[in-house]
Amino acid sequence: MSDSEYHQVLSSDRRRTTLEVLAERTTPVDLEGLAVAVATRENDADDVADAVVTQVASTLHHIHLPKLARFGVVEYDANAARIET
Repeated sequence: MSDSEYHQVLSSDRRRTTLEVLAERTTPVDLEGLAVAVATRENDADDVADAVVTQVASTLHHIHLPKLARFGVVEYDANAARIET
C-alpha cells in the first residue's frame, strides 16, 4: 500500500474506529454486529438507538468497507454482509 493509499484508509474517523473494532476480533463479523460496535464506540455509550446503528451500517456497507476491501485491508462479502480481517 502506498503512502497515499494508507492516508486515504486512515483519513476517516469511522474507518479508524472500524479497524480498531476489527483488530479485537479473531473471527469474521457480520455487518450488523460491526455497526453496533462502531456506533457504540463513536457515541461512547452502551446503548445506541437503532436508527444510529442503521445509519452506521449503511455508511459501512456503501463507503467504508468497500474502500477497505479495495485496499486489501479487509475481506468484505457484501452479499453475505460478512467482514474478515
